[in-house]
Amino acid sequence: MEEQDKLEKNSDRTYGMVGTIIFHAVLLLLFLIWGLTTVVQEEEGILVALGDSQIGMGTSAPPRTAPTPQPAASQATPPPPASPPVPSSPQPSREQVMTQNVDEAPAVSPEEKARREAQERERLEEQRRREEQERQRRIEQERQRQEELERQRREEEERRRREEQERQAQAARDAASRAFSGTGGADQSQGDTQGIGTQGHLSGDPSASGTTGTGLGQSGSSFSLSGRSLSGALPRPEYNIQEEGIVVVEITVDRNGVVTNAQPILRGTTTQNSYLWRVAREAAMKARFNRDPNAPAFQTGTISYHFILN
Repeated sequence: MEEQDKLEKNSDRTYGMVGTIIFHAVLLLLFLIWGLTTVVQEEEGILVALGDSQIGMGTSAPPRTAPTPQPAASQATPPPPASPPVPSSPQPSREQVMTQNVDEAPAVSPEEKARREAQERERLEEQRRREEQERQRRIEQERQRQEELERQRREEEERRRREEQERQAQAARDAASRAFSGTGGADQSQGDTQGIGTQGHLSGDPSASGTTGTGLGQSGSSFSLSGRSLSGALPRPEYNIQEEGIVVVEITVDRNGVVTNAQPILRGTTTQNSYLWRVAREAAMKARFNRDPNAPAFQTGTISYHFILN
């Protein structure tokens, strides 16, 4: 029912529009035929004599030729009447159909798809391989950097150890020089060799009569730890090989007199036998010194072991 009412309303609207157009067309035609004709207006005013100038004087005028008559202006022809517009029948509305202007992509064959997948896998593998190479390169650079830092640290420790040993040796030489500087007399040299000085060893006994040897006597060991004394006897290394030489062990002692670290050093050592080095270190770790609360937290000294042939 509603659709029928809509159709009737649309039909009435169409008829009204057509009638309005026809009415206005007829009215326009009538205006063109009767109402829009042109009326020729004649000129009005005062008649003036024919002359060739704005000025002149006299009573006789030159003869005049008759003017050539001008054809009258033709009346404007009215335009042909316009034919009335033919009413057009209403056309049914057409629904606009949306179409796709883009062509669909052609289907990819299985072989082409497999080839593309293989290329993508190869690209990803190559990318992972390069990332792994870059990671290994960085690891290697870091390892080399750490090795260089460790080497520099060891060199610095070795330099400090040599400086400390040199300082201790210089202090021992200065102490020996001061010990013999107060003897008086013009000749302050003693010994069996040429030169000026007191023949002997820095670790020797001032009351000993010998001038050659290592200065260790028959004890086979000695120590140097400023301001500290042994608690008991100095432990002697146990060895059963036919080797001789001197092994100097650098020790670190705490305030309780306990040796916390011991390491053989090159300065003063005359043998490179690893077995003698090991037993010397083991013996040095067993040494005990007096307890001193005012001593440094970790004090450094040396113990020298003299190995002789049995």
